[in-house]
Amino acid sequence: MKVLIINPPWPGRGYGTRSQNRIIKRRGDKYLQYPIFLGYLAAQLKRAGREVFYIDAVMDELSPDETWARVEHIRPDAIFMETTTPSIKFDYWAITIMKERSGGALMLAGGPHVTVFPTQALRECGALDVALKQEFDTRVVPVLGNLDDLTGVTGITFRQNGRIVDTGPAVLCEDLDSAPFPDRDTVPFERYHEAWYSRLPFINVMTSRGCPYPCTFCLWPNAMYGHKQRFRSVGNVIEELKYEIERHGVREINIDDSTFTTNKARVIEFCQKLRDNRIDLLWTCNGRVDNVDREMLLEMKAAGCKLIRYGVESGSLKVLERIRKGYTLEQVRRGFRLTREAGIMALGGFMFGFPYDTRETVERTLQLARDLNPDMVQFSICMPYPGTPMYAEAWEAGKIIAEEWREYDMTCGPVVETEDMTRAELRPILSRAYREFYFRPAYFWRALRNIRNLDEFRRAARSVLSLFAVILMHRSKTPGVF
Repeated sequence: MKVLIINPPWPGRGYGTRSQNRIIKRRGDKYLQYPIFLGYLAAQLKRAGREVFYIDAVMDELSPDETWARVEHIRPDAIFMETTTPSIKFDYWAITIMKERSGGALMLAGGPHVTVFPTQALRECGALDVALKQEFDTRVVPVLGNLDDLTGVTGITFRQNGRIVDTGPAVLCEDLDSAPFPDRDTVPFERYHEAWYSRLPFINVMTSRGCPYPCTFCLWPNAMYGHKQRFRSVGNVIEELKYEIERHGVREINIDDSTFTTNKARVIEFCQKLRDNRIDLLWTCNGRVDNVDREMLLEMKAAGCKLIRYGVESGSLKVLERIRKGYTLEQVRRGFRLTREAGIMALGGFMFGFPYDTRETVERTLQLARDLNPDMVQFSICMPYPGTPMYAEAWEAGKIIAEEWREYDMTCGPVVETEDMTRAELRPILSRAYREFYFRPAYFWRALRNIRNLDEFRRAARSVLSLFAVILMHRSKTPGVF
């Protein structure tokens, strides 16, 4: 059986991000994150003896016609694609065209949107055969192996004798060590990286799935992989890194766990095993300001950690409490101070446009970003996607102002009402936030101090170019063509 894994074109201008993104948006530059779940899916399919093909039309900058021609040439028996909320109308159209051009392939779709609306997906897209909920990489092989009777496969919605059948929530894999490593040859990694990488080759790695924290706005823990964090053994992760260094010469990794720093003992074990095995890698990860301490950070620095991304979100304690972040502003300041003292760079993630935001709380958030003065920032407009508690709350309160799914692209502006700011007032704050943060003497001198070699100079130059692309994209007013 030939199986095609595909990322179709993105509607409208820019580079759309379907895979591995908690905030789905178009980018003005081509720094796209590696679709690691597609890499896992390719590995699972190959282990099951399937012939696997991969097309990324966004990365390859293929037009729709060029994409469909490639599908027709491969003539697969089954096609899988991820879907997102802002691209869903285009995705349904793409599924319809691909089914026709492939000669009637079995069409499978996964991702947050069809996880939340699986029955609606099959009703609105007559060409879609199976919607796979939650972690789709473990569901495709059982589906393809049980086409005569899919009722025993959990976490799917499918057609049977003219009706739609749903098998309930997915049973998520607990033994992550049993999964093969992502197939980075079929789903090649070389062109996927972030602007802040220092060394190539660069790959994304996941050492756990799930997130134990109840943030009300975060898409993937709420919709895709749950609030129980499931860990790979440190030994299994080390084996993957050894394999990638030997096979691909990897020199830098990004650990894409939702929160890598939840288990201090495990983090320290990981750092010690990196050193014990003399693994020379630079690495970055996602952390929380309230579960890092001096000992952990010094171990991370000694093992090659160069950057931790912290989701600060808001400079208002009231807003932090409403979104259930679970920490205080003092803990935020302490976490950034300890990270800086350990010699690790910090990226601060800040959001505004929450339903509880006011002009005052937005200004507090922007001021906190300047006060913390992290090495990098990511500013985002709050985007409560279907499947999150914040979306349910806003829907029930009648605060959703978006009229179409395509508006759930973060670059298009807010989709919920705030307490005293309109969409027109909020949207330009995003580019203003970037300008006011980066174009300051305090930031300029800090950035210069971080440039210690040619690799860091190149990283800084890429980051500057990426920043301008971000600002220009946020000024765009076109959410897409569909």
